[in-house]
Amino acid sequence: MRVFVSADMEGVTGVAAAEDVVRGEPEYDRGTELLHGDVNAAIEGAVAGGATEILVNDSHSSMRNLDRERLDGRATLIRGNTKPRSMMQGLGDHDCALLVGYHAKAGTPEAVLNHTFFGHELLRLRVGDDETGELGWNARLAAAEGVPVGLVTGDDATVAEARDELGDAPETVAVKEGIDRFTAACRPASETADEIRSAARRAVERAAEDALGTAALDVSSPTRIEADWATTNLAARAAGSPSVERAGGRTTAVEADSYPEAYEETVAMLRAGGAGRDEFYG
Repeated sequence: MRVFVSADMEGVTGVAAAEDVVRGEPEYDRGTELLHGDVNAAIEGAVAGGATEILVNDSHSSMRNLDRERLDGRATLIRGNTKPRSMMQGLGDHDCALLVGYHAKAGTPEAVLNHTFFGHELLRLRVGDDETGELGWNARLAAAEGVPVGLVTGDDATVAEARDELGDAPETVAVKEGIDRFTAACRPASETADEIRSAARRAVERAAEDALGTAALDVSSPTRIEADWATTNLAARAAGSPSVERAGGRTTAVEADSYPEAYEETVAMLRAGGAGRDEFYG
């Protein structure tokens, strides 16, 4: 059993505010300790469930948050942010995907650190007519490649979003309850680690039995993905590539023959747009 883990940070146990997840801030080191706790629990559970190979992709911000020496030695780590597939780099031919430490999409009420790809540059992302966050965007790639999502962990709003996107197929663990964007009621790490471990084990066991499925996600071909930016300059920079359409003053779009192609073009579009941020006007 080959298991892929995409590890974000905003949805990790004990994380509540930006200072917990931004490199250089006082609480960041503690945030990375908590991140390792959740990811290692998922690895332990996956091994207990029968995983023979585990690949972990560091998927938060710089994508250099996980320390190879602190990560369970039974997993391989992808570290660094120059990845064509960003949060899903290395997905490939896996039997199951685990999404650990995820967060709700931008604009979700009372969701801890809710955003989509950027903290404030991007207002929303749409696949076809459906607005989606990182969870749905990434899960669609997994579905398009026949890899079922077996586990989602994050706050209660993230678990609700997973149910909306994926139905009852994946195991879920709500490690905290959102109160506001920067406030959470956090459960004990010892308690959430046990739940993540058990849920990851069940996910891998169910994947071995072909009991997960890839859910009824929209992975139609051709695929159109649109991004609504916070400012016109961000949209202008994103549309600098010939493959990106300027669909409106603050909207850009990509379209490709398949979802995986559209996903990779979206990664490039988002990176380009983010680079257009102005220091004073956003």
